[in-house]
Amino acid sequence: MSTTPGILQLDLTKGPTLQLNLTKGAKFHTKLNWDSKADVDAHALQLANGKITDAGRILSTYNSQRFHPQALLPINADKSFNTIDGALRHSGDALDGTLTDVDEMITIDTSKISADVTEIPIFVTIHPSGTSKFSQVKDAMITIEDDNGNVLGQYMLTSNFGEFDAVQMGSLMVDEHGAWTYEPVGSGFQGDFNAILKNFF
Repeated sequence: MSTTPGILQLDLTKGPTLQLNLTKGAKFHTKLNWDSKADVDAHALQLANGKITDAGRILSTYNSQRFHPQALLPINADKSFNTIDGALRHSGDALDGTLTDVDEMITIDTSKISADVTEIPIFVTIHPSGTSKFSQVKDAMITIEDDNGNVLGQYMLTSNFGEFDAVQMGSLMVDEHGAWTYEPVGSGFQGDFNAILKNFF
């Protein structure tokens, strides 16, 4: 990783709004699956007042030591990795979508989230950026569920965002009463993960 003034640079070489009050200490799972050789990645950020205040709060394969030896997030024995506080855990980088039903999963444990974190946006990108679009990735889908298996949001990336190579699915957010809510975004765009990060510094 390298840093330029105000912007963290990671090594990248590799509908209607639903609001649901979430119980304190709840866990949530973002499940990403696809059925082709494409390299699709799930990412999540911990934001304080809309900003990244610590690079250890960036949950991304680009910020894991499997992908880049000098990155901040060490790899666990099962190839998963997590943010420094342990609140966000990634199941591990899947280089294609041909092995399992759920290729990558992010688990969010709200009981471990720092009090200053007010939003957790969730993104999906294709690696490397510019090589293909979601329309070229067979059966790419992302789902957010609560710990009881209730689906909070789901997108078929192949068809809903076919012209893009990156999408923000939605965000877990703290409302004015201090309760967690899930708000879908469904915003597709072109660009790599560094382009995403520029919006949060």
